[in-house]
Amino acid sequence: MENSTNSSTGGSQGESFEFRLTKATICMFVLVTSLIENMLVLVILKKNHQNRMRTANTFFIANMSVADVLFALQNIPHAYNNYLLKEQWNLQGWVGIALCKIDMFFSLITIVTGNLTILAIAVDRVFAVYVPLKKIITRRICFMIIFVTWLIPTLFASPLLYYGDLIIRNGVTSCNLTDRRILKTWYMVLAGILATTLATILALYTAIGFKLSGRKFPGNASQKNRERRLKRNRDIFKMLITLIVVFYICSLPILSLHVSLVLGFYELLKINHIRFIAFLLYFSNGAINPIIYLIFNESFRDGIKAALSHCKCSRSLAYSVETEAAARKKSTDDGNDGLRSSTQL
Repeated sequence: MENSTNSSTGGSQGESFEFRLTKATICMFVLVTSLIENMLVLVILKKNHQNRMRTANTFFIANMSVADVLFALQNIPHAYNNYLLKEQWNLQGWVGIALCKIDMFFSLITIVTGNLTILAIAVDRVFAVYVPLKKIITRRICFMIIFVTWLIPTLFASPLLYYGDLIIRNGVTSCNLTDRRILKTWYMVLAGILATTLATILALYTAIGFKLSGRKFPGNASQKNRERRLKRNRDIFKMLITLIVVFYICSLPILSLHVSLVLGFYELLKINHIRFIAFLLYFSNGAINPIIYLIFNESFRDGIKAALSHCKCSRSLAYSVETEAAARKKSTDDGNDGLRSSTQL
C-alpha cells in the first residue's frame, strides 16, 4: 500500500544519509516492537488453557495479532527501502515483479482484516450485552467470521496481483499500479469499505453504550455475577472504542496522502516531514494494540500473569536443579580429594 507513494513523493531524496538512517531506525524499531508484542500475544493466548481465554473475543484478538504480525514482517523491509535506498525498488526481472505484486496484495489485506476484526468484536459484544444468557457466536461461527475477515480483503486485493508492476520514472524504479484510473477506483472503494465499517461500528457502539448505561440489577443472589459480567462488558466496550479510535488515527494520515496523490493535491500536504509522520503512525498501530489489550482486557492480563508465574516456577526449578547438581559435584570432589590425601599418606 505504501509503495504507491514511492515515485511521486521524493520525500527522502534530498536528505542526508544520517537523517534517513534515523528515520529508518525509528520505523524499524516500531515495527520490530510490534512484531515482538503481537507474537507474545499469540503465545500467551495459545499457552493459556483457561476457559476464560477461549472466548470469541479472544479469538478475534488473536486474529488481529496475526494481521499485525504479517503487517510488521511485510513493512520492515519497506522502512529500509523507503529511507536508506531512497525508495528504489532494487529487485528487477520477474522476481522483482512477482514480489511487487505480492507486496501490494498483502499490504491491503492486513489493514482491511484488522478493520473487519474490530467490527466482528463489536458484533460479538452486542450479542453479549443484549442476550447474555445465550451464546450466539459459537466457536464454529467464530472461526467462520475469522475466515470471512480474510476472505473479503483477499477478494478485494486480488486485482493488485494483475495491475501491480514495476514502473520507472525519472530513473527510479518503484512498485505501483500501472493504470492510474484503476488506482483511483481502488482508493475510492477502500475508502468506502473503511467508511462503511466505521459507520456500522459506531452504530453498534451506540447500541451497546445505551444498553450498558441503562442496565439495573435487582437485589438477588446472582447480582454479583451480573455486576461482574457488566464490568467485563464495559471494559471490552472501552477496549473497542480505543481500538477503533487508534486504528483511524494511525491509518487516516497515510490514507489521506495516498488519496492526495490520486486526486492531485499531494503538494498541499507535503510539509514538515508529514509523510514520515504518517508512515510512523501507520506502523505504530500494531505496537499500540497489545497495550490496549493489556489495559482493558482482564482475561488477557490474567493470561500474562499465569505465563509469568509459569516462567518464574520454571526458573526456580531450573535453579534448584542446578544448585543440587553443583552441591553433588562439590561433595564428590571433596570425597575424591580426601581419597587422594589418604593414598598419599
